[in-house]
Amino acid sequence: IAAAKEKPSHAAAWVSLAQLRTRKLSQGVNAGRICYQTAELELQRAGLPASSYVYTAWASLEWKKGGDVKTARTLFQKALGRDPNCSAAWLQLGVMETKKRHWDRAKKCFETVLTFDQRNSRVLQAYAIMESQKPNGDSRTAIDLFERALNANWRDGGVYQAYALYVLKLGDIDSARDLLRRGTHVDRKHAALWQAWGVLETRFGTAEQARDVFQQGIWSCAQSNGGQSGGSHCARLWQAWGVLEAKEGDCMAARQSFSRALDADSRNIAAVTAWTTMEANLNNIKDARLIYNRALKRFPSALSDGKTALWNAYEQMEVRMGNIEEARQIYQMSMRESMSAKEEYFDEAPSNISTSKGSAGTDYVLRQSEEGDVWMNNGSIEGKLPESQVKKMSSRNRRLN
Repeated sequence: IAAAKEKPSHAAAWVSLAQLRTRKLSQGVNAGRICYQTAELELQRAGLPASSYVYTAWASLEWKKGGDVKTARTLFQKALGRDPNCSAAWLQLGVMETKKRHWDRAKKCFETVLTFDQRNSRVLQAYAIMESQKPNGDSRTAIDLFERALNANWRDGGVYQAYALYVLKLGDIDSARDLLRRGTHVDRKHAALWQAWGVLETRFGTAEQARDVFQQGIWSCAQSNGGQSGGSHCARLWQAWGVLEAKEGDCMAARQSFSRALDADSRNIAAVTAWTTMEANLNNIKDARLIYNRALKRFPSALSDGKTALWNAYEQMEVRMGNIEEARQIYQMSMRESMSAKEEYFDEAPSNISTSKGSAGTDYVLRQSEEGDVWMNNGSIEGKLPESQVKKMSSRNRRLN
């Protein structure tokens, strides 16, 4: 926020602010979109060229959180129009096309990057994953791409994880275990690698082996300021450990692990759903409801993906338990909360951020980020107003009428 105030045309500051609001604060797509729109306008106002960095991050937001592939594709093209050699834009566009099963488009994106950035391990990894997901795909081609990715960067933990999961899918458990072991040796703080290894041992090894892997992973990934549970990086490991203990029938140990997962990351949806599933299977429906209700309070935005997922899981649990009336009530509560939030927070981004009064639009966006609400811009409501201010305005309008 300070960087954007000091220099409104600083593109990286706006991207960081948008990602903070959408990822850490769970404020919804519009909260990030408005930052990218402001960055675009501030660059124009300063007479600077458009930023491929802004367009790439914006496009990623639109398709990952907004589900708007058409808009995302347009933004990716803007980024590439500004910088044809933008590896990040080509990579994310290729991943998006892979998700949409547009195999030829995805291949073109990855091949384009490799013409000028041949040792980009992330592109080679994404290319390999795309080849592994194609109908009737060639496993030899996918494995060759994974090997090229490791040759390009043998310390990339993400490549080891994806490679291991693929060979495990092919039925080679020993090779998958070896890849995960090698990955944790070169990137000891890669929590997803430790989790994948622990889950593999849960499925194909012994419970003691899995526990040992999870414990080593927690020791390796613990953050200095993470408290007793190790911080957010360890949450996925505690969650997977809890699933293991539930599978082994040790409910007390499972509860301890799930509790530690939520202590490490109070918004860890996987831990909430795994814990409530275990309690529901034990017919502890009151405990499961209590866990859901506590978790829902951790999400400040009713429009966040995480909170929506929790409401859906809560409703589905009641349906599975045969509690149709309770499921209906949960659905109604979620809809009321969502509709109330939408009434307060308009879906449309403001169209008049750029004004003749210098940085008035920028100030308004920054106030939103600092104080959690959007107030006014040149006299017009463009977002969420504090309830007290809404009441004052309503009273004033009634007096005038």
